[in-house]
Amino acid sequence: MNLDKLLAEFKETADRTLLRGMEDTTGLEERIRMNMEKKGKKRFRFIYPVSAALVAIALAIGFAPYLLQKESTTSTHTPPKGTTAEPGTHQKPDPKAHPASDDQVIMETVDGIVDVLRVGMTQDQMKEKISVPYTVVDDYGGSGDDGTEEYWGYSILAKEGYKRKDWTLIETEALLKRDVGLEMLVGWKDKKLHWYSVSYVQGKEVHFLKLNSNGTVQEEIIQDGAETPVPPSKFDLKPGEEDRYYNYMYEKKDELLRGLSPIDVWKLYMKAQQESQLEMQYALHIEDDGFEKPTLEQYLEDMKKDPVGARNSWRQLKTMRELASDITLEQTSDKEAVIWVTFKDNRDKVGYKMQKNKQGIWKLSWMARQ
Repeated sequence: MNLDKLLAEFKETADRTLLRGMEDTTGLEERIRMNMEKKGKKRFRFIYPVSAALVAIALAIGFAPYLLQKESTTSTHTPPKGTTAEPGTHQKPDPKAHPASDDQVIMETVDGIVDVLRVGMTQDQMKEKISVPYTVVDDYGGSGDDGTEEYWGYSILAKEGYKRKDWTLIETEALLKRDVGLEMLVGWKDKKLHWYSVSYVQGKEVHFLKLNSNGTVQEEIIQDGAETPVPPSKFDLKPGEEDRYYNYMYEKKDELLRGLSPIDVWKLYMKAQQESQLEMQYALHIEDDGFEKPTLEQYLEDMKKDPVGARNSWRQLKTMRELASDITLEQTSDKEAVIWVTFKDNRDKVGYKMQKNKQGIWKLSWMARQ
């Protein structure tokens, strides 16, 4: 059998099969290759004449979590057999081979969720994207303080017979026992996606990811049922600076920033990033004439369109907080400066451009990061 030729045909035909929802088939191709080489020619002697697309489908069902449908012809609560990680009724699941035991499958599924779900998505669009059954959650506490009116719960990559009863707390025990790979709670407002959270397992750790209603993403490790405390960092504000931060967050008055150094203002901005305060981040950018700046409405709407970028920004910020060794100021002129962050592992330093506005107050430049 010419395996390379077979895989080449697979690449060409994948888009016309149930694999069309996958943007990158490289990983799956390698797993197919490994599986076929392990099985040997003897077992596959009757498969050689079959088209590559059919071989790919037959093998892929055992490997890939077809939970995320980029195109779908159905929007029912229960997905077609063979397209989810749930075992079919005619199959007896093997605990050793169950997807919940595979960290890579779980992580790829989480990545896929982040990639396809957006704030503002309708319930019908949700059903097209996520093909596993969901539970309408009635015992989550009713309408949330943020206006959430309805909740849907998903148990994904779950063992046969698993059913979550209480959605008020993260099921860390079930996740660590691999009874379920990940669970997602979706909050709806006006029948549109308002936010969602995903709890999932990796190794011996339970992770928690949330897409907030403003489009920002937060991701933490859970310990004893609660988020891991944020470790001390060079970015931390002192008590007096904390007071200034909250005063500015609520009032957005630039006079509160008068007399502050570029580093003082920058630290307020980094705190606003950590707390997903988009309006404060916007206010801390310069808006003098001659500086191109989107409207607040444009800025907030654009943030909801790129959850993958929001997740990457959160991870970058977390890494910077953990590894920052020093923060220094390079004053390039009376009205311009660059704040440099250096790191413990000697990676390339990161700079932020600061500018003084016409009122003599330091602000971040748009496209500030160097």
